[in-house]
Formats: sequence, C-alpha cells, structure tokens
Amino acid sequence: MKTWLTYLAAAAMGLAFQVTFKESSFFYSSMNFMASIAAKLGVFLAFPLVFFAMTAGTSSLARKKGGNSFIWLSSFFWSLLTTVVMTISAALLFRLIPASFPTGRSSYNTTGTALYDAFSELTASRLALANPLSTNAFLNLVKSSDSLLPAMFLALVMGYAARPTSEVMRPAYQVLNSISEAMFRLARQTSKILWSAVFFISGTWFETLWLNGTVFTSWHFITMLCIIGFGTFLIVVPLVYAIATGFKRNPYRQIIRLLSAATAAFFSGNTLFALPALYTDCRINLGIRKNVVSTSLPIHSIMTKGGSAMMGTLCSCSLVLAASGNMPSATQTITIALACTAVSFASSLHAGYEVLFCVSCALGLIGGTNTSDDMSSLIGMLPLLNGTALLFDTMLSGLGTSFTACNLNADCNIVEKDTV
Repeated sequence: MKTWLTYLAAAAMGLAFQVTFKESSFFYSSMNFMASIAAKLGVFLAFPLVFFAMTAGTSSLARKKGGNSFIWLSSFFWSLLTTVVMTISAALLFRLIPASFPTGRSSYNTTGTALYDAFSELTASRLALANPLSTNAFLNLVKSSDSLLPAMFLALVMGYAARPTSEVMRPAYQVLNSISEAMFRLARQTSKILWSAVFFISGTWFETLWLNGTVFTSWHFITMLCIIGFGTFLIVVPLVYAIATGFKRNPYRQIIRLLSAATAAFFSGNTLFALPALYTDCRINLGIRKNVVSTSLPIHSIMTKGGSAMMGTLCSCSLVLAASGNMPSATQTITIALACTAVSFASSLHAGYEVLFCVSCALGLIGGTNTSDDMSSLIGMLPLLNGTALLFDTMLSGLGTSFTACNLNADCNIVEKDTV
C-alpha cells in the first residue's frame, strides 16, 4: 500500500477509535501516552538527517560554480513569493466571506498586550538558542531541539570544507555521501512506519477538539476556513507553482505526492516530525536529485511559512471582527497582512505555536483596536488552526524544492515511485 494512503487511513482509524471510545478515560490516557512516544519518532531522526544530508549536498553542489548560491536564492524567492501570495489571498478572501472568531468582546489592551510581550521575550530566548555561532562547533548539533538553524550552519561549513576539489579530498566526500545515503535510507524506512505514529497522534488530536468543544460552536468560522482553505489548496497553490515552473509540471500530481508529509504535519503540529516523510516524498515521489533535496529542503523548512502567515491573517482579522463587530478597515487589514508576512519567517522558532505567534504580533501592531481579551477559544482551536498552517507550510516546502530542481534540471529517474 502506498505511504500517503496509509497515513490517511491511519488518521481515519484514529477518528473511528475516538468516536467509538470517546467516553472511555482509559482510552484517552492510553492514546495520550502512546502519542507522546510516537511524536518523538520523526523528530528523533530530523537533526542527524538534516546535518549529514546537507553536508554531503553542499559538498556536491560546490563542485559547480554558483550551485549553492542558486539553491539559496531560489529558496528565498519561493519563500517570499508564496508567503506574500498566500497572505494577500487570505486577506482578500476574508473580505469576500467574513466570519467572526467564536469569542466574546472585550478590550485588547490587557491580555492581548500581555501575550504580545510574552512572545517578544520568548522570541529573544529562542533566538539565543538558534544562534549558529557557538563556542564549540559540536554544540550546534544539540543546543536546540526546535530549530534546525545551528545544525544547518555547521553542515554548510563542513560541506564547503569537504568539497572534492582534489584527489586527497575525494575520500572524505565519498564517506559523507555514503552517510547521507544511509540517512536517506533510514528516513525512507521511518516514513514507512510513521503511519502508526499518525494513528495515535490523530486520535489525541480529535479527542482534544472534542473535549474543548469550541469547534462545534463556531460553524460560521469553520465554514469560512474550509472555503478559503480548499480554495487556496486547489487553486492558489497550484497556480503559483505552475506559473513559477513555466507550466512544465502538473501541480496537482506534485501535491498528491506530498500528501503523506502534509498529513503528518497536520496532525502532529510539528514540521520536524514530518521531515523524514518529506525528504522521502521529495526524493522518491517527486524524483529530485539527492543533493538538491539535501540542500534546499532544510532552507524551506525554516523560511517557507506561507501557511502560517495565511492562517495568522485569517485569525487576526476574525478576532478584530469579533471584538469590534465591524469589518476591519483596509488599513487594519493591510497592517495585519504585512505583520503576518514579516513575522512568519521567524515563526519556526515557536514550533507548535506558529499561528498564535503571528496573531499576537499582528494584533500587537494595532493596539488601538478592540479585540478579544480571552484567548482561550483561539488556544482551544489551535490544533486545527496550526495543523492547517503546517499542512500548507509542508506542502509549500516540497513544492519549493521541486521549483528549485525544475530550474536546475535536477530530476532523476525513480524506478518505483510511492504513488498510485
């Protein structure tokens, strides 16, 4: 059975078990316990996979003049393009089909400001952990369990030094390339069994939404979210990818081949958990050369946050509408969209809270506006909101890697693709 089908089947099984045993406290505690263990399965492999793969990929691309530079430039271009387009689309679609967030009215100047200040302090501490310059280079591999930036920086340095520019350096490059191949093989094997983790995690995901209950009292907002989400998924994202690649590839085929990683990110709320599946999808399903996947994908995992920016814009506009009772003005909408676009590039520092981070920063910039004082509704719906954001982020990261490969002509033939 194909991997993306097993992931969707595992999520359906998680829902079925939740509906069947929703009254059982033993089931809930058992699923929570297993989910806490299963959630570490993908993250356990993420950092060594990124480090060894990016080291070998950088060495390989360094043999060609401008190879690494083009990877970085194209990755930044795709990240900026998709984030701007997704944010603008969200703002425009919200004005066409507005819906207030399911919460009461109160003053912004209390809890909202406190949340903004709390995230400001937390961002400063997370930046210190993500600082790529350490007193000991090997500390970069263990100093942060959320940010890939320190490991990526060390991989770039090591990869550039190990480039095979002479015969004496060729053995070092071959060793790194072999380790990289082993990590890709391990990622492939992990992605095959990650469906079991998706089953437990999806069970707790559905149980959390059921116990909170906010999602069942906000059908107007959920309907707007579904319309905008599916519209973006089926029209905006494929159109942007098709135009960026010059209509050389079928965007819907590419999207389907990334569904396993997107499903893992949606239910786990963690892009690092989905990273082994995403590496496998890009190399096996999309047929992209290993050195391009190794170098481009980690950059996209950090920088490509169009989904987080989109969801942050929608939630911020909905909160303003709920608090004031009036549609946000054009100035407020533009301010929110620009704020979410800017801060989304730093949202990877707050893994699991990307949407909440974008919302707090956006509302912090319109402090004179009344909005919700009680953030419990937003936090209660965070599994759904953040999961949707990371689904788009993961999908855009894979498509961004495909965009880079298309411009580099870095395709390779895969005999047995993991697609139907």
